[in-house]
Amino acid sequence: MDAEPADRQPRVAFVSSLGLGGATTFLCYLAGELVRRSIPVIIISPEKENAYAADFQASGVKVILHDDRRMIFEDRMDAIMRTLADFRPATVISCLGQASYEVLRYLPAGVRRFAMIQADHPMFYEAVAPYAEHIDGIVGVSRQITTRLEEMDVFRTALKLYLPYGVAMPPHFQPREINDRPLRLLYFGRLVNDQKRVHLFPAILAGLQKARIPFQWTIVGEGDQRANLERSMQSDVPGQQITVSRAVSYTRVPGLLHDHDVFLLASDSEGLPLSLLEAMGHGLVPVISDLASGVRDVVDASNGILVPINDVEGYAQAIIHLHHHRSELAAKSAAAHARVQAEFSVAAMTDRWLRVLFQAQIQKASWPSRQHIRPPKDLSKHPCFWPAWRPLRRLVKAIAPSKH
Repeated sequence: MDAEPADRQPRVAFVSSLGLGGATTFLCYLAGELVRRSIPVIIISPEKENAYAADFQASGVKVILHDDRRMIFEDRMDAIMRTLADFRPATVISCLGQASYEVLRYLPAGVRRFAMIQADHPMFYEAVAPYAEHIDGIVGVSRQITTRLEEMDVFRTALKLYLPYGVAMPPHFQPREINDRPLRLLYFGRLVNDQKRVHLFPAILAGLQKARIPFQWTIVGEGDQRANLERSMQSDVPGQQITVSRAVSYTRVPGLLHDHDVFLLASDSEGLPLSLLEAMGHGLVPVISDLASGVRDVVDASNGILVPINDVEGYAQAIIHLHHHRSELAAKSAAAHARVQAEFSVAAMTDRWLRVLFQAQIQKASWPSRQHIRPPKDLSKHPCFWPAWRPLRRLVKAIAPSKH
């Protein structure tokens, strides 16, 4: 979709926490492409963390952070609303975190309000549900999420939209070659047991050790299980190498993907794993949990191997199968790339979003000079949020030790 004339362009604001993970990578891709297409865009975070600060800067995306370690909730909300009033967006999309959804309560009439659900887990639906009355539309990144939203009475008046992620495609692509070198396995993402189930990796390793096949397994990420994986993910079988590495920057991901053959993901729930799309776009063959949300939108027998989530041995068996069937590996690699290229590129994702942003006439909104910021919805009656306590809470924030 070509850039629209300046007077017809929708000004877009995303409000989201910006921790390490697919939700932030999504914003890097989408906001960066909107900038490239000359669509005015801003990203506002109610927190200080910005995992991809250099990457946003390189893409020309304006990001404004609010220090949750030094500012009380009400002051952050007030600052966010003043930033939005200065930017005057036609549409605000709240992506991740309760504070992001709180912003929707204060937007003036005429501003379109969207929320996103990025994982098929009850906690994500429950986080957005209290703000249903303030939402014009709600976005699911997988067909499964969108179906669930259609079935939820609380969102009955909101427009439901299926808008899957898109990822950058390699400029040059070659399917994985048919040869007998050790398979190069990759996991990159959060190193946590909740959802990602990295505690299964030692059991998967045991299956590969028993088969005594050679491989190089790289585990990249951050999380509370990092130290445990460094201790447990070791093998004395000849030809088996395991490396646990820290998370890499957004700009280094393409090189990381280029150097591997198989993408492993053993999650028990997902939305649409952006890391899966990135891996498949570069021709990695996924060995992945058979999840209704997201995974089945992209992976089938032609381009990967789906493993039942309770079949722990199945992950190792799939890798062993690919080791012994290299022509199948090469065919699945080519099919994986083609699948993502067709529907899940950054260009395709941005076109989908722009169709939504342009489908309604842009209205002028009257932004108030001041906002009356209320306590968070789930803490509306908590004494901590009584106005009389705000000076003390500000003082506590100001003198609290810095966290490193």
